[in-house]
Amino acid sequence: MKNITKRSISIVLSLILCFSVVFGMSFSAEAATVDYVKNSNYIYNWGVREELATFLSPNAEAFYTKNNTSYAKLSALAGSATESAVPSSALYKELQSLMKSNHSYVTSYNATRDKFQYTDCQNSGKTSKKISSFYSGKEIGPSWDSGNTWNREHCWPNSKGDKAGDGENDIMMLRPTATSENGSRGNKAYGKSSGYYNPNSESGGKHDLRGDVARIVLYQYVRWGCINTGSYNPNGIYGTGGVIESRAVLLEWIEADPVDTWELGRNDSVQSITGTRNVFVDYPELAFVLLGTDVPTDYATPSGEAKKGANTPAPNPGNNNSSNTQSGNTSSNTSSNNTSSNTSSNTTSKPNTNTSSNTSSKPSSNTSSNTSSNTSSSTTSTTVDTNCKHKNIQVVAAEEARCDAEGFTEGEYCLDCKTYISGREVIEPQLHVYGDDDVCAYCGDKKETVTDAETPEDTTTIGAIEDSTDKNDAADESEFPWLIAVIVGVVILAGGAVFAVLYINKQKQ
Repeated sequence: MKNITKRSISIVLSLILCFSVVFGMSFSAEAATVDYVKNSNYIYNWGVREELATFLSPNAEAFYTKNNTSYAKLSALAGSATESAVPSSALYKELQSLMKSNHSYVTSYNATRDKFQYTDCQNSGKTSKKISSFYSGKEIGPSWDSGNTWNREHCWPNSKGDKAGDGENDIMMLRPTATSENGSRGNKAYGKSSGYYNPNSESGGKHDLRGDVARIVLYQYVRWGCINTGSYNPNGIYGTGGVIESRAVLLEWIEADPVDTWELGRNDSVQSITGTRNVFVDYPELAFVLLGTDVPTDYATPSGEAKKGANTPAPNPGNNNSSNTQSGNTSSNTSSNNTSSNTSSNTTSKPNTNTSSNTSSKPSSNTSSNTSSNTSSSTTSTTVDTNCKHKNIQVVAAEEARCDAEGFTEGEYCLDCKTYISGREVIEPQLHVYGDDDVCAYCGDKKETVTDAETPEDTTTIGAIEDSTDKNDAADESEFPWLIAVIVGVVILAGGAVFAVLYINKQKQ
């Protein structure tokens, strides 16, 4: 009997210990919040250099929520692997609109020198009130000394940017540096080959700035439309005459140097000044989508979206209104579709599994009749041919998602290697669109009429606006399970303690 009692006590005490550890870990994770330190409305950079950012900050999450967007929505839009086509892509336009519409205050060149004490300090200025020089990490400022010891670095050189325009004064792109560092770079393009400027050279490898400069370059390229037209650099973004060596180097650096908390903290600080953010810091995954390539699945990002690695089913290229530069053939195709078994995380270059009666295997250029099956006899490649020059490109128009069918973003289809080289992302089916007669315009579904005596299970409608009190109630409900868990944990701990005391007293008697 004593052995049974002892075993029972051991089990109870073990359970108590487990509950204590679990609750302790849970509440530690919940309590991990950013400590924003402000001076008036300006937020000090709370981050630390080279400390990996493994979460989105509260201000970042609020920014995308306020703008009714998300990574899922943005990454569903198509970019392009072709430099000249990137500015006209759906993702480029959406990101530009997002960053531009929130840019409520454009800094002047002189105003930036007094703002760097917020944007480019470390640890909210608790450790030091000094500014951290961008390239070397040396402590400079924060008082302005007319450029004697520090000045402002144009990451996108003024000579290759918006001359005398607002773009050259954007504090997101301007960085405080020791005077000698600024002079070392001049207006050289960033890169790793001879003739280019390596941003890591000033710190001797102590700080990795490759990803930082690449994400700044992309910000400037999208936010201010820094393309090879108008007053901007006629040589474009790449090469010695551009801003960074190549598309390959830009993407390589973004992956090799993940976002650190200093970069994320600076995004929060700049937002408190200008109102906008660099989306490529919050979601560096979008750089790969924008430039028409796959997002690395082993890439550490603040949101963690890259590591989720969800495959997207291969799109059916039927039902397209496409712009064909080769011919205007009209075809009626019978398709045989198959979901790709590729285990990589593909955001672009989706395999084309359409089987067409057209011997050229081109996507249909009009509305076609498709029959789906589980097998495919298509000769279209499921991976991009790296040896193909992609000289003959057909732009396949986007398809609107409906309630009865998924849609697709605009895509670029190579007629030579029979593969989508960019875009063609799947858009999930949408809600019914009911007309005045309560009948869906797409599928003919009739809307159910709810009487006063009935309580609808789901009253969600397109464009419905939630009442603020409903949101508060939802927040309270989401926290309620934690309250129950706390109470249960306390009861178990108390009960176990009482049981143990009673048992010890009984043994002494």
